[in-house]
Amino acid sequence: MTSRMRLHLVENEQERLDALHALQIVGSERLPEYDAVVEAVAAIFDCPIALISLVDERDQWFKAACGVDIEGTSREVSICQHALSADDLFVVPDTLSDERFCDNPLVVGEPNIRFYAGCPLSLDGKNRLGTLCVIDQRPRKPARQQLHQLRRMGRVVEGLLKSHQANVEKEAALARAEAEHEEAVGKGRLLEEIAAVSGVGGWELCMNSQKLTWTRKTHEIHDVSDDYVPNVETAIDFYAPEARGPITRAVARGIEQGRGWDAELPLVTAKGRQIWVRAVGRPIEKDGETIKLVGAFQDVTERKQVEQAVRESEAAHRTTLETLSEGVLVLTRSGVIQSCNPAGAKLLDSTTERLVGRNVKDLTVAVVCDLGVTHQEVNTLELAAEDPLLVCDATAELKHSGKAASRWLRVNARPIAQGGEYALDGVVVSLTDITETKRQANTLQVIFDNFPGGVAHYSDNFQLASYNDEFGNLLGYPTDMLRQKLHILDYLKFSAERGDYGPGDPEELALEKFRLNSPTKAYSYERHNADGRYLEVRYTPLPAGGSIFNFFDITERKEMEQTLAESERLARDRLAELEAVLGNMRQGVSVFDKDGKLILWNQQYLDIFRKPYGEVREGVSLIDLLRAEKARGDFDGDVEEHYNALYEKLSRGEVVRTKFTHPDGKVIGVVHAPLPDGGWIGTHEDITLREEAAARITHAAHHDDLTGLANRALFTARLQEALLDAQMQGTGGHLLLLDLDRFKPVNDTFGHDVGDELLCQVAQRFKECVRATDLVARIGGDEFAIILQGGGPGEPWVTEIAERLVTALNQPFDVFAHKVSIGISIGISYIGVDATSIESLQKKADIALYEVKQNGRNGFRFYEAGRAHKVIRGGAA
Repeated sequence: MTSRMRLHLVENEQERLDALHALQIVGSERLPEYDAVVEAVAAIFDCPIALISLVDERDQWFKAACGVDIEGTSREVSICQHALSADDLFVVPDTLSDERFCDNPLVVGEPNIRFYAGCPLSLDGKNRLGTLCVIDQRPRKPARQQLHQLRRMGRVVEGLLKSHQANVEKEAALARAEAEHEEAVGKGRLLEEIAAVSGVGGWELCMNSQKLTWTRKTHEIHDVSDDYVPNVETAIDFYAPEARGPITRAVARGIEQGRGWDAELPLVTAKGRQIWVRAVGRPIEKDGETIKLVGAFQDVTERKQVEQAVRESEAAHRTTLETLSEGVLVLTRSGVIQSCNPAGAKLLDSTTERLVGRNVKDLTVAVVCDLGVTHQEVNTLELAAEDPLLVCDATAELKHSGKAASRWLRVNARPIAQGGEYALDGVVVSLTDITETKRQANTLQVIFDNFPGGVAHYSDNFQLASYNDEFGNLLGYPTDMLRQKLHILDYLKFSAERGDYGPGDPEELALEKFRLNSPTKAYSYERHNADGRYLEVRYTPLPAGGSIFNFFDITERKEMEQTLAESERLARDRLAELEAVLGNMRQGVSVFDKDGKLILWNQQYLDIFRKPYGEVREGVSLIDLLRAEKARGDFDGDVEEHYNALYEKLSRGEVVRTKFTHPDGKVIGVVHAPLPDGGWIGTHEDITLREEAAARITHAAHHDDLTGLANRALFTARLQEALLDAQMQGTGGHLLLLDLDRFKPVNDTFGHDVGDELLCQVAQRFKECVRATDLVARIGGDEFAIILQGGGPGEPWVTEIAERLVTALNQPFDVFAHKVSIGISIGISYIGVDATSIESLQKKADIALYEVKQNGRNGFRFYEAGRAHKVIRGGAA
């Protein structure tokens, strides 16, 4: 197509035009073979337009076109006419920079040609009839491989043109055969000449005599000898049974309508070979009457087999792609979708028709992923087109404009191998829906994050796969080190170098810990970190490979054990038992979805609640589990009320902590934490030992170690309560302060062991003399106090209790084979509404006690302001 609007003629223009006209191809029908060539060339160059152009005297005509819907243009604006003068390819990288074409209407106007590359087409090496060309709307510098492929595809087009030429010559040969038949002498000369010209077998049927004549080639195709004499019936019988009807009807229509036929049908030769033949024939008429039939016969088995193999291969590949659940896209390097299977279209919420031909940048959905290094989101499909090697097992999120994310995909990309026959340069992208897998992974991560300890999941080759924050906190691993997800030996060596495993070579210490890991056997142990913390480590191999490590900070537990050991020196054996129980504590885990259905649990959950076999299963609701517990007496509340209260709090995002006593006696602590998707995770722990230990600690803090009586702290608290009750409610009471008489000589004479035992027996006699509601306390070495609840001043029963106490203490004690006698002095003050403080109550009782001691001991006295009371001894006034 030339600027300056003039014809560009070659030296042998007339000879070239004669050759083109002789080919009889200008204006012929479009054929798929030519269309396939231009589509392939367009794909090789990634250009929008490709043509097979034949340049006539005034016009150029397109035998095939890709990217335009016109049949040709004027020769004056043709660039292809310039390619006719080229010995090789004719390439114009930028038409606007070429003075021959810069003002060409097809350059400055539609279709805006900026790049042109054409391969001249010639059948005889001298006359160039046209070109195979590619056109782009932007300047291009084609690769050498692309130009090489253009030459090769040019040779393919020349082959198609030669095939067309052969058909034209064959038709001419048939025509000449008809004209020359009248003068031909005998069948041999005529048919053999047709065979020589066309390269196929020939035949002739005289309609009058019904004599059928075959050429040597036709005999050869039928696997019969040259002297074989055929007739119409035997000739039809050579065709396969299903082909006899079609060939008979084709011949009959040809005779009736006076036109030829061309059919490809299966045939069985005389030797039993099953072949395909092309049978061509036409009637010869004279004076309006058909006098003979002539035709050609060709073995096309090889071509049919190739075509069948191609069809079967295409069908197999198409069926495979259509039945794959995995999405498959083929992209150009510029991001244009060349093909897409149904699964891929469905994953992208579209259809194959809407996707093919579109650029991934223009889709209404975006497939984005995190690059991992810069943590920047990128469009995965764009990245796959630009650099497919970067997209390997990428986890990407499918995002809709203005909509929440609805799907997660695993994306892989591979470049199409370059250097093939057609030098294609594209990318194959696979898409796999991993939404459910991602959701499960998120759920497990929430379990990890809410687990009351560190959790680390290692793959079957001991590579760190996932972990929670507490794992890093407890083990003290740097964040960057965790993100790298190294081999377990790297983490063990880090701990060893820090001193967590004690003295020794870090490499050997790390290997020693690593060798503990068995693919089938679980274990646990405790370790003392260099930072002073105690950790419990539990290892559990997974059935499908890999392992789980749990880490618990048991420093507080260790400190509690030490406190218990110090406070309960007399119960060390039981403490050891308690430590063993604490060391084997396990937590149960249960996970429920947003509908309250159980989706995950562990064995500890079953063990803690003693669930019977078959009760716990996937999909069972919490309400059903509670009803089952209530039916066997393990739950005594209202099922619906309990569930609704729990669900309401979880819906508000609250973490719900509860503690209850199981019918079997153990105390269970439960924590329910809401999950992002509307469900929740429950952790269940047997805290019986912890609660019992806390109760013992509380008891030890308020009771005397030797006698088991209340100590001064508990006594002071109860006295304050009695004072408040008197002031607020008018309930009275009495405070008794008691000193043992002659206790020191016992200690000095018999020793502290006898003294301690004597104090224990004194405490027992005190408790036998008072009521169950009264408090007896030891507030000093041989000093005691009693709080009597209720009653007003001067109540007779108070005097009776005081007398019982004096009488009881006057009785001798048998202590370690010693007969010991002591006495008791008691001072009593009234706890009434006018009492101001516990100090004043103690002072009054102390004054009364002092008066007893001053008056000979071994008695009791009531305090009364303003007047003295007699000391009462030995229970007498």
